[in-house]
Amino acid sequence: MPVRMTRLLLGVLLAALVTLGAAPLAAAVAQPPATDAPLTDAPAGPRLDPPTEADAAKSKDKLIIGVTALVLLGVVVYGNRVRAKRRKTTPS
Repeated sequence: MPVRMTRLLLGVLLAALVTLGAAPLAAAVAQPPATDAPLTDAPAGPRLDPPTEADAAKSKDKLIIGVTALVLLGVVVYGNRVRAKRRKTTPS
């Protein structure tokens, strides 16, 4: 029963947050910005720091490290699941 009450309370709080939080947000979005001059896009200027080969190599290294970390995380999670299943099937 306490789990049901906790979930109900969380649901009510979430609904209140969405309902009460959306009203001021909608009022703020409904008002257009007050400007005297028309909005125009400025032309894009030159890039002050163009990418170099060193930046490309650094980005490639970061990508390789990220993929390796993801694979290792997958191995750890898989190992933990297998160990948990073995504990369940082994009679103690």
